[in-house]
Amino acid sequence: MTSFPKNILIHSLRSLIAVLALLLMSGIDAFGQEQVGESRYVSIVSYNVENLFDTAHDTLKADSAFLPESTRHWTKDKYLRKVESIARVIVSIGGFQSPAVVGLCEVENETCLKDLLYRGGLKNLGYRYIQHESNDTRGIDCAMLYDPLQFRLLEHRAWRIDGLARPTRDLLYAKGICLDDTLNIILCHLPSQILGREAEERRMVVERVLQQKTDSLIANNQDARIIVMGDMNTSPRNNLSGLSNMMVGKKMNHEGTYRYKGEWSMLDQFYVSQALLPFCDAHIFYASWMIETDEQYTGFRPKRTYRGMRYTGGVSDHLPIVLNIYDKEQQ
Repeated sequence: MTSFPKNILIHSLRSLIAVLALLLMSGIDAFGQEQVGESRYVSIVSYNVENLFDTAHDTLKADSAFLPESTRHWTKDKYLRKVESIARVIVSIGGFQSPAVVGLCEVENETCLKDLLYRGGLKNLGYRYIQHESNDTRGIDCAMLYDPLQFRLLEHRAWRIDGLARPTRDLLYAKGICLDDTLNIILCHLPSQILGREAEERRMVVERVLQQKTDSLIANNQDARIIVMGDMNTSPRNNLSGLSNMMVGKKMNHEGTYRYKGEWSMLDQFYVSQALLPFCDAHIFYASWMIETDEQYTGFRPKRTYRGMRYTGGVSDHLPIVLNIYDKEQQ
């Protein structure tokens, strides 16, 4: 039987401290979090945090809607409340074992990540971050948080998407050692559906780049452990050769991670390589304080930070997804 190394015990103690601190602040009632028994495992999270902008103006970013003098009156207090709420979600997902890697979509800059790690409830968990500035027209990027005790980072880079009239987010790639084996993670946030056919063509360009990158990883190692994750901005499809979409055909607690006009969509997804597929499962996470009643269409919906121009104090218009990866030696 595989023994737990010393760093995993240190990590567990840190997670326990963070969870106890969270419990002191408020009760946690989490749904969608699966029991993993005694198995050794790690959790990977993908979460679109919806417009995580700080309150300082950046002339290179389209951040005018998220400034104190804007119509939304995006103040320091509102910003820090959002940062603390995102940290609370991450701690709640992990419970007594915090996630090894957290992929975040819609982060403005490095300042937001530093505030998330050092001002929010994550400051005792030892997370580090990866972030590259892209040419995205909205000024939002992908970023990763990682626990070096669970994911020993070997390399990371951003892959730019060329050939688009309107720039989009880079693909964020990280490779590290996780559960005693190499793990490749690609985080993406594909173009929005708002522009109709143009948006679909833009997504196809990104998907071609994703296919090229994953093909290259598999060509170098047929048993490569690969995760592609993020906000795909479309319904789940098995459209990346060599990978399986964990969200195809899933009905988990409800029918998606994003709700628009009463209809759920599974925009947030995990793809995994065949070498990883037998050793993982996926689910959506939410807690009661992350959702609200949908009075117009009945049921519930994610409680977002703003609904139109009205500040509601919620976390995000998306729900996070979680991939548990189990130690293959314990299967």
